[in-house]
Amino acid sequence: MKNKNKVFKIISSTMVFLSFVFVASPVFAQTTATTTPTATSTTKGAANLAKMIARSDTEITQRINSLNNLTTRINAMQKVSPAEQGTLASSLQDEVTAMTNLKTMIDADTTASTLKADMQSITQSYRIYMLILPQASIAAASDRVLTIVDLMNGVNTKLQTRISQLSSSADTAIQSAMSDITAKLSDATTQANAALSETTSLMPDLGDATVSASNTTALKDARSKIKTATGDLTSARKDFTTVVQALKDKTSATAPATTTQ
Repeated sequence: MKNKNKVFKIISSTMVFLSFVFVASPVFAQTTATTTPTATSTTKGAANLAKMIARSDTEITQRINSLNNLTTRINAMQKVSPAEQGTLASSLQDEVTAMTNLKTMIDADTTASTLKADMQSITQSYRIYMLILPQASIAAASDRVLTIVDLMNGVNTKLQTRISQLSSSADTAIQSAMSDITAKLSDATTQANAALSETTSLMPDLGDATVSASNTTALKDARSKIKTATGDLTSARKDFTTVVQALKDKTSATAPATTTQ
């Protein structure tokens, strides 16, 4: 009987030990499993943060380069008033400064939530591609139209002088073409000035849907005006070709015949 009790005690002790092992083991395993992913998760989070910052820096640098290139064009404009030119150049420089400051903030961000908010402001607050660049591009296009109009007006004046020197009155084709040149150059000037006027003072919407819609409408209308002005210049150039050719034909027809001896 004593031997049996001994055996039972040994078995009981063994069962208690095994119970402790089986109960303790999962706790140990769980602790180990929890610790390792935490370290991995932290590493991945830092890597993702670095990628987001790098991507933001690239986007900001692209915008700054575009702004600087357009500033060079604005500073070279000849027909836009100094006041409008100064307003545009100042606006572009303000955006360059803002983008530079934003880059500094983003580079210093240490949490994903803060970084995401700063990243969103690249497009939502500053509207470089949505407003600022289109706005300045329209101004540059307006200046180009007005510069070409000025050059064409000079040619128009010379042609009128040449026509007045004709021994006979100009024919209908010449008169019609000259009238069309005057009308087209006048309309191109009107369209270019209107496009410039309605977009120079536009401001970023800062998330305001009403302002955003208004800006979009103004930019779309201004682009349409520039397109019309460009069409006017194309028509005027064709008219010039018609007049020049007609004058050549008239000169050839009225030239005295040469005699051979």
